[in-house]
Amino acid sequence: MAEGSPDRGSGRHVVSEPASEARHARTDYPWALELPTRWRDNDRYGHLNNAVYFTLFETAVMHWLERERGLSLNGDPVRCFTVENGCRYLAALAHPDRIACAVRVAHIGTSSVRYELALFGEGAERASAIGFIVDVFVDGETERPTAIPAAYRAALQELAA
Repeated sequence: MAEGSPDRGSGRHVVSEPASEARHARTDYPWALELPTRWRDNDRYGHLNNAVYFTLFETAVMHWLERERGLSLNGDPVRCFTVENGCRYLAALAHPDRIACAVRVAHIGTSSVRYELALFGEGAERASAIGFIVDVFVDGETERPTAIPAAYRAALQELAA
């Protein structure tokens, strides 16, 4: 096992496998949202703060679902919980850049979906950051997994990789 982050219980460290460069060009994603950065998004080193990357990812996914496809879980008996997410930083991004957040769907299960996302600096064709979000659809009362509603499933299939 390679050195890196701790592996629970083993005392060893794990490094995730490097991302395939071939799958993270702008053309590998079916949809993208252009987003501005704000001065306050930068950290003390002049780069976007790590937390901002996750905000950009979530903003793009929600924009696509709500604005592009007219879907909203507000008031629905079904909710959607993020159960896992991650980000790999490949190159620095910073304000005042405009950023494109590209989205694709890598997997649609019975109750879950895995989004893959990439952030591109202005005019860039290679990703500066790549990430993922795993969302699970749950019953609004029991908060137990439930089937993805048909309208969502159809919309998610449009972004399937």
